[in-house]
Amino acid sequence: MRALEIKIFHTNDIHSHLYNYLKIMNFLKNKKEQYGGSMLYVDIGDHVDRSHPYTEATLGKGNVELLNEAGCDVATIGNNEGITLEKNDLKTLYEDADFDVICSNLKEPEADVPFFNPYTIKEVNGIKIGFVAATVEFTPFYRALGWEVSDAFDWIMRAVEEVKDQVDCLIMLSHLGKYDDETLAMMFPEFDVILSSHTHHHFLNGDVVGNTLIGAAGRFGDYIGEVTLTFDGRKLTGSKARLTESDLLANVDDQYYDIGKFMLESQIVKDNMGQIPRTLYRPGRFISTLAEMLREFTESDAGIVHTGLIAKAFEGGTLTEYDLHKVLPHPINAVQIELTGRELKEVFNQAARHEFKDEVVRGMGFRGDIFGTFVTDNIGCIQSERAYYVGGVPIDERKIYTLGTLDMYTFGRIFPQFKTARKKYIMPDFLRDIVRKYSEKL
Repeated sequence: MRALEIKIFHTNDIHSHLYNYLKIMNFLKNKKEQYGGSMLYVDIGDHVDRSHPYTEATLGKGNVELLNEAGCDVATIGNNEGITLEKNDLKTLYEDADFDVICSNLKEPEADVPFFNPYTIKEVNGIKIGFVAATVEFTPFYRALGWEVSDAFDWIMRAVEEVKDQVDCLIMLSHLGKYDDETLAMMFPEFDVILSSHTHHHFLNGDVVGNTLIGAAGRFGDYIGEVTLTFDGRKLTGSKARLTESDLLANVDDQYYDIGKFMLESQIVKDNMGQIPRTLYRPGRFISTLAEMLREFTESDAGIVHTGLIAKAFEGGTLTEYDLHKVLPHPINAVQIELTGRELKEVFNQAARHEFKDEVVRGMGFRGDIFGTFVTDNIGCIQSERAYYVGGVPIDERKIYTLGTLDMYTFGRIFPQFKTARKKYIMPDFLRDIVRKYSEKL
């Protein structure tokens, strides 16, 4: 019997870089003509990113339409689908999807089963291929939105036990990250292939851990992944992986940015709005007001932000949703942090050193470039007296204070004090939603 080959094409972490994805779509359509029913296409999450006007204007449903057009067969969710959309928006995101959406470890609180199906089975030329999926455990963020996401490995185990005897090949769609995927390969030898994502790594020809092939296609649609599975009858006898650079693919006109722009420009935030300059190394009126807004929104004693949040200047006039999106494109939420007076003074002094002012920052929801300097609200210091004040009252080192700030600061790199501090994430509002809410201050 002649060996049978099945192709699995995969994308991950597109982050609404649609100029690349449109090229990938065209590539996949050509591959469909070449391989017909002997191929499947899967996406492993973070296709959605609300920094793109089209994604913002459609709340991700435009991305789902593109996945449909690309012929997607199976998809899972990443943290950008999971925690940058309101709960009901995620629930309805895939209502028009022509593909299966699976995720084993996202569920309603107290529910006994996941919200999405934990796995699916696709039959290709008589071969049954099982797909299991899980997403990264950003537990406090999901909890703030009314979801529960935890114990990914336990939920994966349940799914594997249910599906493994029903299929000829088992593939994991993982939005857990590179290191968890290496652990998965060792813990679950049942997986023939793990398609890996979240940490934006790529393997040009795959990686092998134990007997499991791991494929990963980087980020932003820089690559399209391809796994070739070889079968003798219904027995998997070989697998190999490769990546194709999207720079090598034919260009396709990207009209989606303009579509999103048009949709957002029709919505007015504020008439007769003043200028919003982009001043990275000194606080301007807008960024200072944003620190005040954040303090009030979080009902905190003090506020802190950084100037690099202003990604693009606004020249003044009618401020539309598109203009506001350009100024603050970040999927960043507010957080209230509890600190002792002593810790608050440490944070203030650390901010005053502006150690990150020239750094180009990537990730953590930040969609700008240079970090810039910190700007505070309702907290100050008289250096000559080494005296610190909140609301004009001297700070008591033993008292508990609240600080209204950004969730991107809580990952530990910028302010280590925040990592273990008590935190209250306030979701789903982004910074631009907070600005809209307090637009009378502008």
